[in-house]
Amino acid sequence: GCSGKRELAARPHTEACRSVRFDPAGTHLLSCSSDCSVQRRDIESNQPVWRMRRAHDSSINVCVPLGPHGVGTGDDDGIVHVWDVRQKGRIMRFVEHADLVNDLHFSLDKLQLACCSSDGHLSVYDLRKGRLEARSDELEEELLCLATMKGGKKLLAGTDSGVIGVFTWGDFGDFSDRMTPKLIGCADAVQTIAPLDDHVMLVASADGVLRAIALHPSRQLGQVGCHPEPLEKLAVDSEAAIAATSAHDGVIRLWDVRG
Repeated sequence: GCSGKRELAARPHTEACRSVRFDPAGTHLLSCSSDCSVQRRDIESNQPVWRMRRAHDSSINVCVPLGPHGVGTGDDDGIVHVWDVRQKGRIMRFVEHADLVNDLHFSLDKLQLACCSSDGHLSVYDLRKGRLEARSDELEEELLCLATMKGGKKLLAGTDSGVIGVFTWGDFGDFSDRMTPKLIGCADAVQTIAPLDDHVMLVASADGVLRAIALHPSRQLGQVGCHPEPLEKLAVDSEAAIAATSAHDGVIRLWDVRG
């Protein structure tokens, strides 16, 4: 079984902390809050090394590292900002969405940032040129989370209806494939997707169940575990051995997902 202990604690925000991510090196922790602030914290010293107290005009819902120095943030009004922690202000601002930004996914090799929103659109930004690269059609689904598989060739989007939509990277107009609630085994919202490898993903759903799903050929592989309340967040360690889940019950659970 898995066990864990608290290594450090911090209170970087005055209101709810909505998103927390490690940087690529695992030495810093990035967090954002409904108090409109974003912060990068050194884990060893447990001290902030970069922060913007008024990074957005509305609550920030998601943050993501963009390589060693970049940060992407998305807010409740659909606004996306890009930051360089070596500079004092933001370096890019995108306003394509009309509703909550639910997730951001960064492709380092392409230097592109994918964004999904409750307005039913996916947008992809070219960070080399600082402009919108592509925007999907109205998909009639709230897009809640993003993940890539198949060597970055497939972009997965979890939705509020329980569908996992599959985009082929570079063709973002509409889903190239749809994994239905019947296939997944759940008709509730897909809250988070975490790939274990290029063929198998873990899917956290609002019914509280953590499932293993294969992609192409797509099928449900089984249930990993469950919470008594809706699942909110899911993360997998770098060796794809342990998954961590959190839910409305306020409990973090660790799961052995090897094999």
